[in-house]
Amino acid sequence: MNKKISGQLKRTGQRSLIWLVLVLLFCQPSEAQVLVNCLVAVVDDVPISLYDLKIVILFGLEPELAQTELPLKKEDLLNIYIDELLVLNLARGQINISQEEIDQEIGQTRARLGSQLFEAKCQSLGIEADHLIPYIENKLLFERIVNARLSQKVPISLQELEDYYNHTYVPEIRAKDQPVPEMVNVLTEIEDKLQAIKAREQLSQWLQELRQKARIIINHDCLEKV
Repeated sequence: MNKKISGQLKRTGQRSLIWLVLVLLFCQPSEAQVLVNCLVAVVDDVPISLYDLKIVILFGLEPELAQTELPLKKEDLLNIYIDELLVLNLARGQINISQEEIDQEIGQTRARLGSQLFEAKCQSLGIEADHLIPYIENKLLFERIVNARLSQKVPISLQELEDYYNHTYVPEIRAKDQPVPEMVNVLTEIEDKLQAIKAREQLSQWLQELRQKARIIINHDCLEKV
């Protein structure tokens, strides 16, 4: 048999086995799920466990650029994690995060929580600080990729500038009982705001397209344990 075809069949068999195991785990009764670290979701054969989400929650490792208001609901947190995996699947290997950046992020996390609480959280999960490295690396990679997309210039038409000035900017200024400047004097400010708005909209659309192409299974019984 051709080695290439043999390799493809082997990988296909491995993927099928993975999905079979995951389906069996998802179909277990709730009593059995208590005995294991249950799977919250599977994204293109990549599992997301209850353990994964608890680490992100306990140490506050959700990306700073997450488009969700705080405090996060469990569904929001899962969606952010899914977005992370989908984006990283496209870019992993093309962008690198240095060990220095990872160490710095761990240090900032420890400082934000306080050393005593940081160590207590590690002990509650039975882990060392090094166990946070893959989660922190994913967080930093996701933020870098998303920042790059948000920094791209988006065309803004004169009509869009005028509409924003008349329907958003002017009412906001008047609500503050401040004098309304001429549009020509605030063009740069308005354009910057529109750039940010449109970049966010395009990012949301991009993430939604990635989701539509992905194979995602969510285990709501396990999600309830988060």
